[in-house]
Amino acid sequence: MPYVPPHQRGKQQEAASTEPSSTAAARAPEGPSGGFHRSGSHGNRLDSAGYGGRDAGFSRQGSTGLPRTGSTQSFADGGRGYQRNAGQPVEAVFANWQPTSRVLALSDETIKEIRQRFKVTVDVCEGEPKAAPPIESFHEMNLHKDILADIMHHKYETPTPIQAQGLPIALSGRDILGCAETGSGKTASFSIPMIQHCLNQPPLRHGDGPMALVLAPTRELAQQIEREVKAFSRSSIRSVRTAIVVGGVPMNDQRHDLRNGVEIVVATPGRFIDHLQQSNTNLGRVSYVVLDEADRMLDMGFEPQIKEVMNNLPPRHQTLLFSATMPKEIEELARAYLNKPVTVKIGAVSTPTANVSQRLEHAPEGSKLDILVALISSEVAAESSGGPPMPLTIVFVERKTRCDEVAAALREDGIPANALHGGLGQSEREAALRDFARGDIKVLVATDVASRGLDIKGIGHVINMDLPKTFEDYVHRIGRTGRAGTKGRATSLWNDRDSFLVAQIKQALSELEKGNGFAFATGKEARKEERQLAREFKSQLKMTSQGMLQTGSGSVKVDDKYAHMATAAPATAGTGVADAAWDD
Repeated sequence: MPYVPPHQRGKQQEAASTEPSSTAAARAPEGPSGGFHRSGSHGNRLDSAGYGGRDAGFSRQGSTGLPRTGSTQSFADGGRGYQRNAGQPVEAVFANWQPTSRVLALSDETIKEIRQRFKVTVDVCEGEPKAAPPIESFHEMNLHKDILADIMHHKYETPTPIQAQGLPIALSGRDILGCAETGSGKTASFSIPMIQHCLNQPPLRHGDGPMALVLAPTRELAQQIEREVKAFSRSSIRSVRTAIVVGGVPMNDQRHDLRNGVEIVVATPGRFIDHLQQSNTNLGRVSYVVLDEADRMLDMGFEPQIKEVMNNLPPRHQTLLFSATMPKEIEELARAYLNKPVTVKIGAVSTPTANVSQRLEHAPEGSKLDILVALISSEVAAESSGGPPMPLTIVFVERKTRCDEVAAALREDGIPANALHGGLGQSEREAALRDFARGDIKVLVATDVASRGLDIKGIGHVINMDLPKTFEDYVHRIGRTGRAGTKGRATSLWNDRDSFLVAQIKQALSELEKGNGFAFATGKEARKEERQLAREFKSQLKMTSQGMLQTGSGSVKVDDKYAHMATAAPATAGTGVADAAWDD
């Protein structure tokens, strides 16, 4: 099958959609809103243990929502599809899992008390069986002996809240819509059931694709997931092999692993589609799918790749979707591809900054570097004089060149620092992250490549030397600290051009103090609202003769070089192509 470059895939999709085909006709139609459509039947749930499960027939009688067709046609391969093995299809095995008898005997009041203590919220679709209860011990989850051995080997003693509730639900075969931040232990909550699922399957044959697939937005996050999957499959290495498929590195090794056969693939969407189109692997055996950091994947424009994968899966599969936030587009994705999922939320949703102390400091552009060096030097000096140890610190800047310059300036001042940005090679990025995670260096100067998805324990301070352009990016940046119940700090240096974003931050902090947990919400709807507020903000600006900018609630002194930014756009200005490009 010829390789289709990414920039031509949309054209092939359009061409394929106009050709009559029985498989294309069988695919579920798009809804009126043009949103996601569904494919692949999950079937009715068993109720033998009272927690749901999967019926061998996998019929959809009485199901609501869009039909799942189980189409095997690809959007970009001319109708050939991604089910490569010509032999008899192998039926996926969904074991009838049950916890120990003690867990089965828990009363509803006890289950409610445990969930309240863990701050876990569980919602089940109307008419569906109740979800499995949280389990506070790995030994009571009836895990495979090899998995238990690896859990003990890595000294995991008790499950985190997302693991205590997510593991039993996933082991019972239910789809999950999980909302938990990176650092809460959610990777283990989908990795352990995934490994157990693979151990229950018939062995791979020559030409078979993976049994389980994890899609993640970035290379760094995919690498972290792969490491954790391998940690829990250490004793099962001959039965559960894992391959990582990400961009930025040569495809040869990835092609070799995929063609030799692996049970689990951890991938970024774009590179995985490339391998599918080159027939290096296929989706014929995939029966366990994880979409991790789904909100970030949508933000990065991976929606077409996600749809292409999900619409070509076999009819029988289990899907777990995890997101740090729960904007409307994630709910739409869940409705399209999850079958009556159990919704699991840890703590409050859309409040990734609840444990972060935020400080805003006005700084002229030319003084930022001096202020930054003084700030970090004071923490280094405090540690040297017997004070608290300096925390791991991320400094965010706007451009790659500035990233290198700031890191070099810190090193010249005797502060070990590494740079992390998209212009570095993969090995350089891995080395920078490894040194930072181990604490060999305490300061990482980064662009927004490090703002989402990374799970590095111990980050205590985030410094925005350059504030981002949008409020959502600000939320994700400072969300690198204050994770998994720990406390963190965020310091942001701002000048006149950041006035609107600073006003947003102050307003959100005020709302947060009033108890509005959604003050730091993110997602498509939040971005649209932000753009509307920005237009209103700019239209109300008034420049005085003294160079003071009147904002309605106060005034700000504006440098001459930023004065043009305070001029409101004419009300009669038309909408151009560039404007439409922002309407994602």
